[in-house]
Amino acid sequence: MGIRIITDSAADFDAAVAKRRQIDIVPMGVQFGDASFLAGKNLSNEVFYQLLQAGKENPSTSQPTPAAFLRYYEEAKAAGDQVVVITLSGALSGTLQSAEIAKELSEYEPVYIVDSRTASAGMQILVNYACKLRRGGLTAESIASEVNKLKGKVRIFAVMDTLEYLRRGGRLSGFQAGLGAVTKLKPTIAVWDGAVGIVGKSFGMSAAVKHLLKMLEEHPIDDDFPSYFLYSDDKTREELLLPKLKELGRLPQRLHYCGVGAAIGTHIGPGALGMAYIERE
Repeated sequence: MGIRIITDSAADFDAAVAKRRQIDIVPMGVQFGDASFLAGKNLSNEVFYQLLQAGKENPSTSQPTPAAFLRYYEEAKAAGDQVVVITLSGALSGTLQSAEIAKELSEYEPVYIVDSRTASAGMQILVNYACKLRRGGLTAESIASEVNKLKGKVRIFAVMDTLEYLRRGGRLSGFQAGLGAVTKLKPTIAVWDGAVGIVGKSFGMSAAVKHLLKMLEEHPIDDDFPSYFLYSDDKTREELLLPKLKELGRLPQRLHYCGVGAAIGTHIGPGALGMAYIERE
């Protein structure tokens, strides 16, 4: 009897890393006009941001269907394996509901579903922790329990370079987005307890990074767990943040990188940067 770990493409895993760690990825759909894609399958992050910036309207994203999860559950059932599923925050997507419906359809009890209450690299932290516990010999039920205990400590803080993509998605009026362009307003966002919120507004990127550093000071990084530098389309944005963390003696010891994919990138657009990590108590 084995343990299968499943997540969805909103975790923004590199495909090779997921394969090496034996993580199954259920893709979400992305629609640009008449063109349909599956995130992480036939739509890379590079192409996604090219299409995003080329168009005048945001793409639409769709949660994985119950059938997409059911296929993995039935394979596990046939093999007698247990299953741990870690999904994108239920407050941000119906992916969690699809996973739960699929469990009912499978009529297979040893499927343990965790609402990550986070996204992107925040999910990666939890999924990688589940893989570590699996290597340690825990049961699927115990793994899900431990992940549920940890998820409340996941923090994501990021700076957006533009308000345009929030406007396109209907989350800002044209006037608000235009004001942001004129004043170079850069919002700091947080993914916390399942939802995305604006926790600060700064004029210019330099001031925004200073605010981001303040948030990271108020909510310190726990180096017992890996941390991630987040970026949307441009990894070199690290130059705006990481040297400053190093100067302050707060550069994470276990630092990794994560490119933000379609699930969150649709709303934050290009040029964003931030950190995902576990907060130290």
